[in-house]
Formats: sequence, structure tokens, C-alpha cells
Amino acid sequence: MRLLGQRNGQDDKDGTDWREHLAPHGCLRMEAGKGGKPGSEPAGTPVKALCLLTLLALTAGFGQTALAATALDDATMRDRVAPAIVLILLEDSYGSGFVLNAQGHIVTNHHVVAGGERILARQGNQQALADLIWSSEPLDLAVLRIRDGGLEGARPLPLAVSPPSPLLDVIAVGFPGAANAVTAASAPSYNEGNVGRVVQGTWGLGRLRIVQHSADINPGNSGGPLIDVCGRIVGVNTGGAGVSVSLAPGSPRIDAPSGLFWASFIGELAEQLDALSIPYSSVADVCEAASASPAASSQGIVLLAIALAIFALLFAFASFRRTVALAAARVRESASRRGAVRQSRHQTAAAPSPVSPPSRARRIRIGRGRNMDVALPSRTASRLHAELEVAGTGGYVLKDCGSTNGTRVHRNGRWRRISCDRVQLGERVRFGDYETTVAELLRLAGASGGEPGDEEQRRPAADDRPAGPVRRNPGTGEVMRDGEQGNNGADGR
Repeated sequence: MRLLGQRNGQDDKDGTDWREHLAPHGCLRMEAGKGGKPGSEPAGTPVKALCLLTLLALTAGFGQTALAATALDDATMRDRVAPAIVLILLEDSYGSGFVLNAQGHIVTNHHVVAGGERILARQGNQQALADLIWSSEPLDLAVLRIRDGGLEGARPLPLAVSPPSPLLDVIAVGFPGAANAVTAASAPSYNEGNVGRVVQGTWGLGRLRIVQHSADINPGNSGGPLIDVCGRIVGVNTGGAGVSVSLAPGSPRIDAPSGLFWASFIGELAEQLDALSIPYSSVADVCEAASASPAASSQGIVLLAIALAIFALLFAFASFRRTVALAAARVRESASRRGAVRQSRHQTAAAPSPVSPPSRARRIRIGRGRNMDVALPSRTASRLHAELEVAGTGGYVLKDCGSTNGTRVHRNGRWRRISCDRVQLGERVRFGDYETTVAELLRLAGASGGEPGDEEQRRPAADDRPAGPVRRNPGTGEVMRDGEQGNNGADGR
């Protein structure tokens, strides 16, 4: 729905985003990286459902209040309406009209200006010549345009394009009176009444919507606006007693009885203005009198109570969710700490002797291939499965070397696959399905050759090497003659 929206390319003045009013209540939360604050999280589905219920209740409870225009007091009504009303003068007749926009367009009846050669528009002590730019006899409507820019101080009123409801308070505004008193008129007159109904009728040629009302109009009121108590134009006054009108298709035109008055519904004019690309202001909301009925007031109170109850439930539910989430986080943190203690005890028991950090940096190659610093006795391990980089200060970095079955570290109660990550001395690691610890890897690497640079120390001296064909004992690494048994009494084959 448009509230005081502009037509024909003119934008609404109110550009406020409705979501800004809901965000502080938690109904709408932005995600980080999408315009929200870092660390915020989207509201859960139950919270969104409660928000929706709250919005529905608020819409039902306050729809008529928030979306309905407010009735104006008498002083405000005169101050707002008077600058929009003009007196239309011809050579031998007169009528009323109203300002449509700031471009100098004026609306009146077709029968007021029909046949006129010189049209004068007067407002207060100023007047200007006007040209007829559009007219419709079936609708009995006409549009004029003031020459030389318009009337100074003239202000248009919005058009209420929704049909007025019966019993709506309305005011007929214009310049009724005898011809000899017209030139002395400087301010319009106001006659109050009520809407009787909106019907399909005709002035004689084509059918249109006609507003039946009880606000007195007389010769001179023709072309003036029919205004609701909220200051919006609902119709263009056309005639009263003695005016012929037909309210049913094919029925003869009859003279309106005394006390009934007629106006062309303003929506008929709006459709023509759209087709002519003539700008105007419009509203589509309803107008409500200042005093509401007791039943309506009671209904509003009940709906308000429901809305407040839903909002209180929403707040309580959100608080409960926060409490549960906080408690769950504390339980997880406590379980993680207990798991870390158990893991530390298990690792301490599994490693009988502590491993001291190396004195200088080294890289340990791990896999089931030849020449590995740590040979893995598992077919699930790759030939070069991973590398353990050891800094001289005691830091450890485990890097997977594109293995088939992956390298994993056991953290927070589960195995986590890594490509390159820092590890601790007591952490459990797995290569394929072979499981060990970082400390055990260092121990095995030391047993199989120690640190890089120690190869010369491990290589036997030339004089100590056995003559003839030799081989290395795979169990001890001892170099011996082919066929000779090692120190452990086994031939090592």
C-alpha cells in the first residue's frame, strides 16, 4: 500500500527500511559478512515463527490505527484546505475547482467550463487566466492549467483513490451563492455531511462511480472538492436537488430528491490523470473519525493484549534459548577438559621415557617406502606419507605429503584430517590406519638414525667394514657379511 505516494515517476518521500525497526528486537539479525556485526548469528526458526506471529498480531491490532489517517480539527482543516480551493469565473457563469499539483493544474466540472472562451481562476486576492487542456462530458470532469506558472501560495490536496465507506464524515467546499455576491467572495464555504453510498451511475452518457452524500451543495459548488475529515479529496461535487442521474443500467434518469447530493468519485479522475501523465498526490488508506466506537476500542485493547503476550513469549523463549546454549557450552567445555586430562594420562603411560626436543631443526620423513626416517608397517600408509618438521626450539609441524588415506590428528574427542598443522608432543596421530603419537615418532626417528648430520657418525669406519659381500640387518641396522648372524642371534633375513 502507498501512503501519500507520488504517481507518475515521483518517488515516495519516506525511505525508511521497515527491517530497521525489527532488528533491535531480535526478529531480524544480520549475518557477519552480509552487512551484520561480526559475531552475530541468524535467529532460529522458532524465534522467526514467534516474530511472525507478533507482526501478524500487531498488524491486526493496529492496522486501522497505523494505516488509517487521523481526522483533522477545524482549524487545521481550514488551514490545509483553503489554499487548494479556487473560484472559476467565465463570462456569464462561475463554479468551483481545486488545485491538483504544483504545475498549475486545476480540476473542475465539465459543465462549469463548457463553451467558455475566457476562463479565470481566482484564489483570495490573486487571479490568473487558465486554459482548458482536457474535458469529459460523460464523467463531467475537466482539467485546466494556469498560465504563467500558477497561483502563488496554492497547495494541492491528496486524492483518496479508495472508495469512501458509508457514514464517513465529508465536507463540501466551494463558492455557492447568488451571482451578484460572487465578486465579494474571498474564502470558500464548508458544508458538512456523510457519505451515503458509492454507486454505479451516469450523468447521461457513460457510466461511472458516483458518491451519494448529504453535504449541502448549491449553484456555485459545482467542480469543488468533496473532502473527508482527514483532508483528502474523495469526489468532485456535481449537483444536488434537481440534477438528473441514473443509478441502474437502462433505467431512465430521474431528478435527485431534496437532501441528496452527488459527486463524481475521485478515482474516476485519477484514472484519466494517469492516462494523461499529469502528476498528483494520492493515498489509499482509510480515514477514521477521531472518536472510535466502544466496540472498536475494546477490540483494539484485546488485540493489543494478545500482541503484548506474544511479544513477552518471544522474549522469554529467546532468554531460555540463550540460557540453554550457555549451559551446553559449559558442559562441552568441561567434557573437553576432562578428555584432555584423560588423553594426557594415556599418553604419559604410553610413553615410558620423555623425549627431549632436538638441539637443531630437522625434518622426519614418514612412510612405508625405503629410506624413511620412520617406516610405517601398514599397507594403508603411502610410500612417503607425511613429514614432521621439528624446530630447534621444540615446535612441531606435521604435513601430509599427498597420501592416499590421509593424515589425521586426534583432537576434542574426534579424528581430524589435516594437510599441514602444528602438533603437540603428546598428541595422537594416524597415518592411514596406523596410529601412534608425536613422541613415538620422535623416538623412532632417533632410533633409526637420530638427527640429520649424524650419518657420518653412524657410518662404520673403513677398517671396520667386513670384507666381501655384505648386507644390513633390518632389525638392528648392523652391517655384516652375507650369511653372518647379527648380535641378536638372528640372521635378519
